[in-house]
Amino acid sequence: MKVNPFEPNKPVPVGMFAGRMKEIDLLEKGLHQAKNGKATNYLITGERGIGKSSLMGWMSPLARGRFKSPDYDKFQFVTVSISISDRMTLTTMIKLIDTNLRRSMGKIETIKKFMEDTWSFVQRIKVMDSSIDKITKPDDSDLLIDDFAHSLAETCLRITNPQQGETKKDGIVFFIDEADNACPALHIGYFFKVLSELLQQNECQNVMFVVAGLPDVVEKLSESHPSSVRIFNQIKISELRVADRHYVVKKGIEEGNNINPENTSITEEAISAISTLSEGYPHFIQQFAYSAFDVNDDGEISVDDVQNGAFADGGALDSIGDRYYVSNYHGKIKSDEYRQVLSIMAENLNSWIKKSEIREKFTGDDQTLTDALRALTTRKIVLKNSAKIGEYRLQQRGFALWIKLFGERKKDL
Repeated sequence: MKVNPFEPNKPVPVGMFAGRMKEIDLLEKGLHQAKNGKATNYLITGERGIGKSSLMGWMSPLARGRFKSPDYDKFQFVTVSISISDRMTLTTMIKLIDTNLRRSMGKIETIKKFMEDTWSFVQRIKVMDSSIDKITKPDDSDLLIDDFAHSLAETCLRITNPQQGETKKDGIVFFIDEADNACPALHIGYFFKVLSELLQQNECQNVMFVVAGLPDVVEKLSESHPSSVRIFNQIKISELRVADRHYVVKKGIEEGNNINPENTSITEEAISAISTLSEGYPHFIQQFAYSAFDVNDDGEISVDDVQNGAFADGGALDSIGDRYYVSNYHGKIKSDEYRQVLSIMAENLNSWIKKSEIREKFTGDDQTLTDALRALTTRKIVLKNSAKIGEYRLQQRGFALWIKLFGERKKDL
């Protein structure tokens, strides 16, 4: 049994990472600026499966110095990586940062002792959280952020100016993923805005925040603090170019041949099929390639293997749907009439379709159709054409294919 080299449920491994040269260049410049006391923050946005986590997965080891950028000296940052959940509060996030920062500092006793003293306020939080006197008032949040900013600034100063023979660090970089999950209790926009100002007041310019999330993270930041988005340089991730898609597939096959006793080849037509089906989403490339590799039984992956792996029950499209589409089609929609609108639109795949064309096939009344399109666009399940009145489309071709093949079958699961 061959080991499948493709990993659809994980960020793309560094060795198979492709493209994103413009984005990497911007982030490397950001690291260089932070190293030299001119830190800026970055906000990475894009749809699910587009490669936000993979991009941060590439940047984190680069920032730590695991490998060198071709354009800059090797970086030596301390990095902290966390993911935000929809139940995370401000106190929870700060405790999580404290825990991960201590791990990243390693086992140097002088630094461990320094952090025990500098981050003592975290112990007060733990005591308060275990009692009835929890941090609930706005003033408490301000005090908490102030303590956090001071301790973070002191820690950064200590590691960038070692006093007892420790290895000098360039600063601290935070990689914060899934920021779109932030609930109101986290005050995410307010947190970043106030924290940035306090770090400046503490003369700390070697701390960099790289925050990633779905496009609506911008709205969440703004709702929490209207000017919080301004503290970030925004990077919008789009689909991979065709050449980069091909590279990922070929690199995966090469990786498989390095670990399996028997080699596997793939035709150019099969690579093109995976590229087209994936629409340039790195996660989808991994899934379609994984499924094609899985069904192949003769050592050469063909177009037939790609199609069989893609469209079978439990295959690539079915798996992608379970992860990305089911919630949009069933979880966020409770009306069969609204789902009918999506099914009608899916006949056009993800091409623009006029409301009048939907109306011709829709069995409900005009008001229901209007309400459906308004709700679907508000929930960002359907896109509205800003250039032409009354035109709509599904965001992805894959979503349309999934609706046609699996939508109704998944309804009662």
